[in-house]
Amino acid sequence: MCHQIRIQAIGALLKIQAIMLVLIVLSFLWDGVGTAISCFYGGIIGMANTFLQGRCLFNSVKWDKLSATVNLRKAYLCFIERWVVTIFMFAVGFAVFKFFPLPLMTGYIVIQFALLFWKKIRL
Repeated sequence: MCHQIRIQAIGALLKIQAIMLVLIVLSFLWDGVGTAISCFYGGIIGMANTFLQGRCLFNSVKWDKLSATVNLRKAYLCFIERWVVTIFMFAVGFAVFKFFPLPLMTGYIVIQFALLFWKKIRL
């Protein structure tokens, strides 16, 4: 039961983030397609971060039966994995794709605000 609740919660959060991403990309479209694509990529970084968090929550059902040290190690590995993927995606966006910094960061921050407000609403 707890397993299904976790999957539904992350699925609902990803839907909210997708809606917010579409809205923020449409608002940046007036400045040009390049800024809208940069904003979209920033939002995708935030959604990838949420997806990784959801995957860790999904796998935590398996970890419940493990010892506390193994459980803590898995939680730290999840935390490090999310940071590495996020930093890597930012590096690729800035260095390889040469996206505009402000729209990219705005897309990421708006998606992270969705996470913050979603938690406030759910509590």
